[in-house]
Amino acid sequence: MLSRRERLFTPDPRLGWVFRDRWWFLRPFPDAPPQQQALPDYLARRVVQTEQLAQHRLSRTLPVSAAIAMVLVLFAACSASGSGTVSVGSLLLAAIVLAPGAALTWWAVRQRQSARQAHDLAQQQVIGGYQAQARQWHARRQAHDAAERARLSDLPEWGAAPRPGRRLDVFGGTLWAWEALLTTYGTSTLAVQPLLVLDLSREVVSRELVELAQAAWMGVDAQLLPSRQASSSLLSDMSPRDLVDAIVESMHGGTPDAARADRSMDDRILTRVCGALGDDVTLGRIAAALRALMGEPDDGDALTREERRHIANELFTVEYRRQAHASLSRIESYIHPLEDLGTAPAEKEGAGYLTCVALDSQARNVRSELLTDLIVQWVTHRITASGASTPALVVAGADELARRHLERLSDACERRGVPLTLLFRRLRETSAEMIGGGAVAFMRLGNHEDASRAADFIGRDHRFVLSQITKNVGGNESHTTTDTEGTGDSETYSTSRTTGTSRNWGTNRSSGTSYSGGEMFGLFPDRSTSYQRGSNRGGSTSTSDTEGTSTSTSRNWSAAYSYAEGTNWSDADTTQRVYEYVVEPVTLQYLPDHALLLVESAPGGGRTITPVECDPAIITLDRVTTGPLPDPPPPQQALPAADPALTSPGPAPQPQQWGAPSAPPWAAPPVLPPPRAPLSTRPGPPPGQQTGPRPPEDPRQGPPPLFGGRT
Repeated sequence: MLSRRERLFTPDPRLGWVFRDRWWFLRPFPDAPPQQQALPDYLARRVVQTEQLAQHRLSRTLPVSAAIAMVLVLFAACSASGSGTVSVGSLLLAAIVLAPGAALTWWAVRQRQSARQAHDLAQQQVIGGYQAQARQWHARRQAHDAAERARLSDLPEWGAAPRPGRRLDVFGGTLWAWEALLTTYGTSTLAVQPLLVLDLSREVVSRELVELAQAAWMGVDAQLLPSRQASSSLLSDMSPRDLVDAIVESMHGGTPDAARADRSMDDRILTRVCGALGDDVTLGRIAAALRALMGEPDDGDALTREERRHIANELFTVEYRRQAHASLSRIESYIHPLEDLGTAPAEKEGAGYLTCVALDSQARNVRSELLTDLIVQWVTHRITASGASTPALVVAGADELARRHLERLSDACERRGVPLTLLFRRLRETSAEMIGGGAVAFMRLGNHEDASRAADFIGRDHRFVLSQITKNVGGNESHTTTDTEGTGDSETYSTSRTTGTSRNWGTNRSSGTSYSGGEMFGLFPDRSTSYQRGSNRGGSTSTSDTEGTSTSTSRNWSAAYSYAEGTNWSDADTTQRVYEYVVEPVTLQYLPDHALLLVESAPGGGRTITPVECDPAIITLDRVTTGPLPDPPPPQQALPAADPALTSPGPAPQPQQWGAPSAPPWAAPPVLPPPRAPLSTRPGPPPGQQTGPRPPEDPRQGPPPLFGGRT
């Protein structure tokens, strides 16, 4: 186990490991399993035909011939009883009549037996050939699988994820995840170049890396601030001018819109004070000089009597000190908590191969804020003034730093080729403004707003997704049989007789008088008068007698049969074009502890996403390589084909083509799924129903009888 942990210190710098299942490259056996060959149709038809013919001969031809022969034999016997001699002709005729029927029956039975034997022999040959092919196919498949497993048995499954480019911004993650990432990345970096770690998390997540480096006998310079700031060499290698700039930038680091007048006054005061202190410039001596300028009592021995007098009386005029009293008080209040920085002898002289500056868990005050900004200024100065030995830099907890300080540090690292790694707990404010300056990695982002920002940065893609599937399969069968029987008889008798007498007599008389014209003076109209009289007498007699007989007999029958079978189906897919996240925000919220999504810009545009596991304990597993995953070994030569005489007819199956292993859903743009196989156009009857229609009646047999069964 110890030897495996030592592999952490092997080059090249890595962020973690990428998993690839070696069985993804397992090639399936290309040959399709053999199919049992179907028997020729003519054999089955011959068996059926010979069976029917033999049944016909046995049930009709032979009995009829035998019956006729028996009649002839009985006739011969009867003739013999009358005459006393047997009629040889009758017996010979009976034998002649029986011989054709017996011969035909014997020939039909023999043909049936021959057809059965041929069918059974062909079936045995087909089954035997199929079993031989199946045994050979299984043997070839086992040999192929054994060869594939032997080919891939030593293929690594965990490969290193190399450090991308010169700058990497990591967002999210827990403190345990940061500790694992620092250990994995730091140990592999130390195998190539020195490493400088700024642990601003205030939980000392770099402890495991420091302990492993010390166990590997590497030069380690670990500084814990502010609890051990007296022995720290944080600002020991800075010139007075650089120290003044660092203090001013630290004081105004959190206020980017600070007035230039205040910054200029602070710079002027500190420059004059450091100039008066000579070559021995420390934070303690600067604080003592500021108290001397303000006229504060000071019993310390940081300044000599001559230096105190010079600073209090000759450095600034009385009026200037009165106007700058607020600035003097502000500067002294910032420096006061750090007066003892670097006052005690250092535990180790010179810079370590691994330099770790960490803030302890009690650093939750103004002193820690000033220390944070001072550390960044010191690192920027050290990288700017570094020589040939350029260390890699890791800043854990970069959320505490001002954006302009981080940009200045990033520019200095980019200019001098220093690999820079920034770890942010949240994706907001300073970190949101810094994202995209290099490669980006995302760990677990529990806050939904941070996860949404990360998903927006990763981007969205147009995808065609399946929105609806319609499948409808139905079948129906209907059988109807109707039998109608009826009979009727009717008789009618009718008799008719007619007798008639007619007699007519009459008298007709008529008389009339007619007047026309008017009265005197024409006062009355014309008048006409008519009279008629008539008489008529008649009579008739009629007699009718009708007798009739009618007989009618009717017989009716009817038979009806109807059959209906219907099948309906539909198979439809509906896709729609959507614009959605490549990685959903909820995925980033529930990433595993040691999971990391590495997002890199592709040369031709777009981004590539790689899932990385940064747990350093993976190095102790089997099939782990410290470099990138190698390509799988080429497959062995294909096995020889089976005997052509035993192979089933039909075209040879095409081997399935296999490419690279499938990637996780976020590692590559999604591809459209293959089209689904359509539904069968003959799905068959619904479950639980009849398997087929009832065979129709033979129309040659006529209608059903009126009564009883069919004759």
